[in-house]
Amino acid sequence: AKEGRKYGLSLGLVTQRPSELSESILSQCNTVFALRMSNEYDQNFVKRMLPDGVQNLVNTLSTLRTREALVVGEGVTVPLRLMFEQISDEELPNSSDIPYSSEWKEDNSNEEIIKRIIRLWRNQDENST
Repeated sequence: AKEGRKYGLSLGLVTQRPSELSESILSQCNTVFALRMSNEYDQNFVKRMLPDGVQNLVNTLSTLRTREALVVGEGVTVPLRLMFEQISDEELPNSSDIPYSSEWKEDNSNEEIIKRIIRLWRNQDENST
């Protein structure tokens, strides 16, 4: 991330927790797309990375709607709020969450797998001493 720009390379970083990124890497980003963010620690981290004149826009991060983003940096003439296009159902990735509440109601246990996991845990404890 630090060296790529001088060679004409670009890098896109995508994270749900910007506070977990290195500040030196994030400082190399010329354009920031920030989506809805309710965690105050993450908001403050992003705020430190933005130019002084637009830091007050960070206060809007918790109010952004789905598909809406705040864009700041060299990629835009002025800071702006935009909405991404709706993706059709056919183009959406097949990555829905597991329906935990209904899965927990069913008995899907496999006794052999459970015994194997317990054996691995016990062996790990014996090997770590």
